[in-house]
Amino acid sequence: MRNVLRAALLVALIAPAPIAHGGTAPPVPAGTAWLLVDGPTGEVLAEHSADVARPMASLTKMMTALVALRSGAPGRMVTVVPAAASVGESSAGLEAGERITMRDLVRGLMVGSGNDAALAIAYAVAGSEAGFVVRMNAEATRLGLTRTRFSNPHGLDEAGHASSPRDLLILGRSVMEDPVLRRLVGTRSVSLPGVGGTGTRRLQSENDLLSIMPEADGIKTGHTAGAGYTLVAHATSARLARGMYAVLLGEPDRATRARDAKALLEWGFSNYARPVIVRRGQSVVVVGVQGVPGASVALVPASDLTATIRVGTPVRLRVAAPSMAVAPVVRGQRLGRVDVVQGDDVVARAALVAGTAVGAPGFTDALRTALAGLGSVFA
Repeated sequence: MRNVLRAALLVALIAPAPIAHGGTAPPVPAGTAWLLVDGPTGEVLAEHSADVARPMASLTKMMTALVALRSGAPGRMVTVVPAAASVGESSAGLEAGERITMRDLVRGLMVGSGNDAALAIAYAVAGSEAGFVVRMNAEATRLGLTRTRFSNPHGLDEAGHASSPRDLLILGRSVMEDPVLRRLVGTRSVSLPGVGGTGTRRLQSENDLLSIMPEADGIKTGHTAGAGYTLVAHATSARLARGMYAVLLGEPDRATRARDAKALLEWGFSNYARPVIVRRGQSVVVVGVQGVPGASVALVPASDLTATIRVGTPVRLRVAAPSMAVAPVVRGQRLGRVDVVQGDDVVARAALVAGTAVGAPGFTDALRTALAGLGSVFA
């Protein structure tokens, strides 16, 4: 009986009419390749040359940070080698011979984008830059990055050092799944202790998206002559309870990179809505009550059932509940479940409870039940 009930509801309870959608095309960034992906489902919303490997610049440092944090205690002390202090270009202000924690090196790497921090990490973890790069490529293989090869830990242009937007998305997801890095990449600036513990070094992020889009909370920027301006971005919409990823490669300048990322992410969020599908106390299905002939009880959600859904795509309700409740029934008693289904995905779920109470069967109820049973025997 439970299966019959479920099938009937799948046919009868097609969800409210889909919300109208303007159907606008996604914005077109100025760069050479890009990718926009819905965070929870992984659905690709927009892409261009997403599987072509290109120079990635400091997006490299996402992998450097992951390998660093998985290599041992973040509080351990590291001595900065001369090779790190002299690497040049983007810098966390490290000096050869200074002692600094791995945690602070990662902060200087991800917020300040320090090439010196990248090399200091490499020598501390693997004893050499080459040894660390081996670990980076091994981790890339483990993550399933099929179009990525690392030649260094900092991202400066070098032969063969490249990745694709789709691979960089996987890498960005890994960063956001690490609680330490997730907190760090949404930060506009950090302070590192000065050399010898005297004073502080203030490092500022170049991720301008964090300043122009309140929902933005990561992840990493990059820039070299060969790569142009690059970005793996993430934003979280509190209204939709949903995250969105964007990858942009080959952008022409820093300001355009931020604007293009913002436009992509906002367009992505515009494809979703978060309506109330079923109101609190609204009847979803009515079931009979065993032992009390003629009695029935409505099954209702105990609170508003809200779901984040793709705009313009129908949703339906799928109910799992007994075909008959057993008396006595207490108001608010849990008697089933309702799923909000869009396509093949369950996008929300709630318990169904009894909307009214039904008392225990009395003598008359028992007699009527018995007579009904006899009638079915002789029918």
